[in-house]
Formats: sequence, structure tokens, C-alpha cells
Amino acid sequence: MTVEIVEESSCKRNLAVEVPAQEVDEEVDKIAREYSRNIKVPGFRPGKVPMSVIRQRYGSELLKDATQNIIERCWKDAIAEHNFKPLSQPQVKEVNNAPGTPLKFTVSFEVLPPLEVKDYKGISVTLPPSTVTDDDVNKAIDTLRDNSAQFVPVDGEARDGLYLTLTVDGQFEDSVKPMHEEEVTLIVGHPQTNIEFTENLRGARAGETRTFEVSYPADYHRKRFAGKKVRYTVLVKDIKEKQMAEPSDEFAKDMGAENLDALRDKVRNDLVTQAKQVAEKKARETLLDSIVQGQTVEVPECLVNEELEAHAHRVASNLAYQGIDINQASIDWKKIFEEERPRAEQAVRRSLFLDAIARQESIEVTDDEVDSELQKIAEGAGKPAAALRAQLEKEERIQSFEGHLRQNKALDFIYLNANITEG
Repeated sequence: MTVEIVEESSCKRNLAVEVPAQEVDEEVDKIAREYSRNIKVPGFRPGKVPMSVIRQRYGSELLKDATQNIIERCWKDAIAEHNFKPLSQPQVKEVNNAPGTPLKFTVSFEVLPPLEVKDYKGISVTLPPSTVTDDDVNKAIDTLRDNSAQFVPVDGEARDGLYLTLTVDGQFEDSVKPMHEEEVTLIVGHPQTNIEFTENLRGARAGETRTFEVSYPADYHRKRFAGKKVRYTVLVKDIKEKQMAEPSDEFAKDMGAENLDALRDKVRNDLVTQAKQVAEKKARETLLDSIVQGQTVEVPECLVNEELEAHAHRVASNLAYQGIDINQASIDWKKIFEEERPRAEQAVRRSLFLDAIARQESIEVTDDEVDSELQKIAEGAGKPAAALRAQLEKEERIQSFEGHLRQNKALDFIYLNANITEG
């Protein structure tokens, strides 16, 4: 076997492989013997079919199987021999396997581009001030009040701002298949509530059934409904009002504070801490981006695609959380990928630079650090750390997790060695 290495770019490699015809013939003979033991040919006893008959009847299949076997074996050997580390599954192309001639094929793959980062110590950055106003504190307390609000049944008519629980039956004008949904909740008059639903349910009482039609616009986000007219029969199961506690000492005690002033102090301290964390995160990103912008490096396409696929998964998960069926929604994934590509490329560049700095500074992640981080995540997810580790190992994501921690340590190194001034 001969291998010619072609460097298309700093991270793209082609291996032009040639396998002698004799080796191909030997592989064909090996497979032919396997055929003779397993196939049945009229006029011959099992296992007694002559090799000449096998080659005559199954010549193309034998060559095809031999080609696949050799390619699989040879590209792995070639990559191992030259110590290449492909970032994704190599692609085999330009296969030439004419009978009686050497087998030729090309293996294409991407590797990490060579990168030696310069000037990543002593970079100047300004840390934004972490100011918290009384208005910020009031908004945070209002959020606490909203999160602890009670929903109280209303003995009266549905009006704007009230919460309705419904049983909804619908009939599309162009379909005989009815639609039925239980425990549908909406807020009368809310911007996210369909206007026709608000207008037709305003004034209804618990236990009342109303029938009305809704015409959906052609660009409606749920594809099933777009441009359609639906006749609804809606049962109002209950009507509730959201009641928020007044900001008082009693409310503060429910929140774990001694009184309202103590709660305000705690909220303010928490907001200051959060503001500092946000400011520090922004400063770290600024430092990293200044390093990345200082050097040019080619970005492997396969890593960018992985980043885009991860983004698509997040988009789909978010839509599913909102109750939107992505198979029914009109989503222009091509446009989303085009718009997201610059961010994905920058994310990959950041990772490449952090990995390079970690290598240059001999930064490693200890088992204790991995265990500690897993424990934090497990506590937030409400599951044992051992179970989380087992899941990551089963899904072969533990190395990626460790790599992420190593990059964070590299970013910590950059930040600790920067010239930081407070704005």
C-alpha cells in the first residue's frame, strides 16, 4: 500500500491510497472461500462449490466486498501510521476498483489546525461597574411576589387579566377529523392569547360552553392552523385570578428574611453579586475575543457544523417547550443556519485558542475538579452525581465535559493574568 498525503489547507487532508492488484486478488480469494462454505449452488454439495464457479457467478459481489474490506482496513492503517487525528468520520471518495488493476481511493478528513497562541498575557480590559438601583431591587422583589402568587377561583364573569382553564374541541373546515384538548390555560386579553378567543370568552362563567370560529392568518406560526378556519366549542372549566402578596414584613418572612428591610438588603446583595458575575463574564469574553482577533486560524468545517447542529437542537427544544410542533411549524432552517454561522465560527475559534493556551500552559483538569463540577450539576438536576457520570460515560460525552472544564481553566488563566481596571 502506498499513501500520498495532500494538504488542501491547514486543517484539511487528503490521503491518496493505492493498493496493489495482488492484495486485492488475495482479498477476493478469501471472500470467495467464505462464499463457498455458505452459499448453495444447484448441482454441488454444500461447501464443495469450485472456486471457479464462485468467481464466475459472484465476481462483481466478491470485488465489491473485497474493496469495502480493504478500504476500511487501509484508511485506518494509513491514519494510524501518519498519526493523524481526524475530527470526524473520514470520507472515502474517488474509488477506482477495476478488475485486475490496483485499488485506488482517496480519504478526506479534517484535523485541528496548528496553532501557537501569542500575546495572551497582560491584556488590558475594563470591568464595567456593578451598580444596583432601588428600582432594580423593587423589580426583583416584584418577581418574588409574582413567583409566589396564589391563583384564587373567581365567582363571576371572565374579564381581562383572569386565567381560564378550558376544554377545547375544534373542527377544521377542510377536515373531518376533530381536534380535542384538555386543560388548556389562557389569560384573557393577554398579548399571547388569540384575539378571537379573548373576544368570544370575555364575559363567560365557569361551566359555560361557547362556540365560535377563528380564522388564522397564512403566516401563523403553527403550520397546521396557517390560513385555516376552525370552529371551536369551548367549555370554561374554571376562572381564576392571580393574587400577589403585598411587599410587607409578613411576605419577607415567607421568603426567609427577618423583615422587609432585611429582604431588600439580601436582594440587593444578590443583585450586586449577579452584576459582578455578568461584568466579569463580559470582561473574559472581551479578553478572549481580543486574543482571537490578533491571530488568523482556519476553522474546521466539521466543528462549525457540530456547533450549528447544537444550535438547531436548542431551537427545537425551546419550541417544544412552548408547545410548538416543529414538524408543523414553518421553520426556515437554511436561513437560521446562515444567520447563525458567524457566531458558530467564532465559538469554534474561541475553543481552538483556549485549547491551545491550555496546552501551552500545561493546564489539566483533575479528577477532583471533574467530580466537584458533576456534583454541582447533579444537585441542580436532582440526581446523584454517580448517575450523571454514568450517563456521560455511556453517551461518550465525559471527555467533552472534561475538555470544557479545561477550557474554563484556560480562560481563568487569561483573566488572572490580565490588566484589569474598574470602570
